[in-house]
Amino acid sequence: MTVTRRDVLAAGATAGAGAIAGCSGALEDSLSSMPAVVSPSVLEETGYSEHTVEEVVVERTVGRFGLERSISVTNWYAEYDRAVSLDAIGLTRLQASVCSVLTTPQVSFLGRTFNPVGEYSTDELVALIQDRYDQLEDVERVGEESLSILGTETTVTRYTARARLVPAGTTLDVYVQVSEPVAHGDDFVIAVAVYPQFRGYEAESGAVRTLLGSLEHE
Repeated sequence: MTVTRRDVLAAGATAGAGAIAGCSGALEDSLSSMPAVVSPSVLEETGYSEHTVEEVVVERTVGRFGLERSISVTNWYAEYDRAVSLDAIGLTRLQASVCSVLTTPQVSFLGRTFNPVGEYSTDELVALIQDRYDQLEDVERVGEESLSILGTETTVTRYTARARLVPAGTTLDVYVQVSEPVAHGDDFVIAVAVYPQFRGYEAESGAVRTLLGSLEHE
């Protein structure tokens, strides 16, 4: 079985839930989130299309005082992409601009909410990106901005990096944008966007802001 980067991100989120699951009565045997998606009208406006919206189920066995129990956490992963011209590396157009969103359920215990992804900073999340990019290298933080995501002012950190584009079997310079986890409803939402650099310009940053600012989540 191939373990994808979205599976790694979902497993990391679930690990936070498992940290308190050993406490008697602290956690149900199963938890489930709701997907965070972009509307068709916004996709048409930005030129992006839906690549996938799918469940990512992670099961863990946790133990305490010699007793074990299994928990199942259902996360949702949505991915949107747009074809861009890559003439500089001998390609015409490829779905190389990608914006993905993971939702994972919150965990509450004794009136306190535990963030399943609270142990991750944006610096750690930046390596957990979509399948089509791999071997992210030379990562450098270049700035951050505040963006309203699901009604919450959220820090989105921007990086430059060198990545291997899996479908083309080549490497290129990219920008990576990662949001801090956003609490909404019963879930936490994380957004990651990756897109090629064009001579140092951020041709996709405006579209990414529109996508993230228009997320819908029940």
